[in-house]
Amino acid sequence: MPIDVDEVQRRKAIAQATLAVAARDGAHAITIRAVAKELGGSTAMVTNYVPTRTALITNAVRAAESRWRADLESRVGDRTGADRLRATVEWHLSTEPEDLLLRTMWVEMLSAAHVDPAGVDRQEPRESRREFLDAALAAGVPDAALAADILSLLTRGYYVSSMEEPGYWTAERAARVAKAVVDALVDD
Repeated sequence: MPIDVDEVQRRKAIAQATLAVAARDGAHAITIRAVAKELGGSTAMVTNYVPTRTALITNAVRAAESRWRADLESRVGDRTGADRLRATVEWHLSTEPEDLLLRTMWVEMLSAAHVDPAGVDRQEPRESRREFLDAALAAGVPDAALAADILSLLTRGYYVSSMEEPGYWTAERAARVAKAVVDALVDD
């Protein structure tokens, strides 16, 4: 008789094991075999739920998204107008260790988009643009849709740049650039 496994819990366990492998050995070390070893089981215990390396990474990134949304809501809180927009952008430029780790995983996920397009998380970027759009509308930005696109490109570009040149793209430098962009978009 087959073992009854809660798929949601298994995917969460796989996500946690994937994050553990990445934190310990780097995002490049994420493999089905490494995650199975972290879980203490066979590769089948992973591939029954996430069939590819890209799917492993995407699963871990998606598991973090609900925490991100809750964290963003607590950061933005009851802020309104331009203050809400600034807080939303600042949150996206976080330099917390988990965020930096997830960005490296995000780049790994995107690097496989040409061979595993279905494995790439396309929902999160849409949700981020929606957050920027909502914040831009709340701030009264004249072309809120354009502002959302600009801020999306700014933050996604920062994710890559902060990995290319971490010494140059400090949190302070990114905050200065973000402030200049938001100030240009908002008529206070």
